[in-house]
Amino acid sequence: MWSDPPAAPARTARSRYNKQTAHLYNLMGGSGYESGVSRIHEVNTWPLLEAVLKKADVARQCGGLLHCDYTDWTKKRDASADQLTRSICRDTIQWMANWCGADYSASPVGLHYVALTSIVDDLCIPPLDVVHGRFSMYGRTCRDLMQVMDQEHWGADGIHVLLSLLRQYLFQYAEKVDFENGLGHIGLHTQLSQTRAVWDSVVYRTYTANTYGAAIVIGRVTASGPLTATWLVDSAICDAISMDLAKSGLRVYEQDNHIPTDVGTNQAGEQMRKLERERRTEYHSVYLDLIDDLVDSGAPDAIVHFGRSGFLFVQIQDRYLERRAGRRFAIRPAMATQLDELFGEKPTDSTLDGLFRLRWIAENVVSEANIQPWGGGYSHFNITKLDWER
Repeated sequence: MWSDPPAAPARTARSRYNKQTAHLYNLMGGSGYESGVSRIHEVNTWPLLEAVLKKADVARQCGGLLHCDYTDWTKKRDASADQLTRSICRDTIQWMANWCGADYSASPVGLHYVALTSIVDDLCIPPLDVVHGRFSMYGRTCRDLMQVMDQEHWGADGIHVLLSLLRQYLFQYAEKVDFENGLGHIGLHTQLSQTRAVWDSVVYRTYTANTYGAAIVIGRVTASGPLTATWLVDSAICDAISMDLAKSGLRVYEQDNHIPTDVGTNQAGEQMRKLERERRTEYHSVYLDLIDDLVDSGAPDAIVHFGRSGFLFVQIQDRYLERRAGRRFAIRPAMATQLDELFGEKPTDSTLDGLFRLRWIAENVVSEANIQPWGGGYSHFNITKLDWER
């Protein structure tokens, strides 16, 4: 899949939603397109990430789990790890159908990989638990998936999806450990959003979503190679932003735990609102620039479609409709059959079930006591000590 072919004639039509039409709609505030948005990093994210993970390591030396380990971030009040896992695998099937059409199940290992990249958004999973095989979905660990990819000769693609997954888990964990500001501490996302320049937040958003790894899967399923690294990265960024654009239209974007366009500096009210409008316009404009670049450079249709797909899947997938309703929907019989056929019958193991239940009880106790679970002294609270070696 990996090569660097020269630019070719466009293989797909330009989006009707583009630089000339964006201002007609109310996405991201309705300001439309702004040219010349910088794609240069202004913040070195790695020292910030290292500092957060170092704090986590220090806290973990006390034994047991961190305050956020295996907590539920869906805001849908899942009663069990089984329910959360089945729901994210349902979401995965729907995403793959949006991206690949009738070929959604053509690569079982690709499907299972996308599920593993998706669950970390909903469940706070320590990265080393994935590396060492302590976390699994339907009995499959990350190592199991990599072995299948090796057997199927994924080659460099397998290396890239693995490294992208590990990067995602590190970034997801850091943002959950460092969720809020307080007591003189400035959170990770806040440090990325001090100015109107939004590129650092765009890249962080793409890393936490791991749309890059998903783009490689899509390229393989649709036989779209050879693909340039630029096509994969641009498509990955566009997929993440198109999702947020559509969520802003449905008024569910503001419900996200981490919002890339939020302002991370304290200023007077009107100045704060102005800065937020500017960040939203820049975020929107990055998408409009990159989706045109994909078309103009001759990227394959499947890769361009992946970049645009947020406009479709946010409107029709259960995941986002549930978020709007604030509750889970029952899994339909047809989908339940697909889950059994494509993933298996047992989503979780007894260790995860018990740990999730402990977290669920603790969060309800905290909620009833009106305690803020992410601030102050509770931030390094160890709910239990658990021996993971088995």
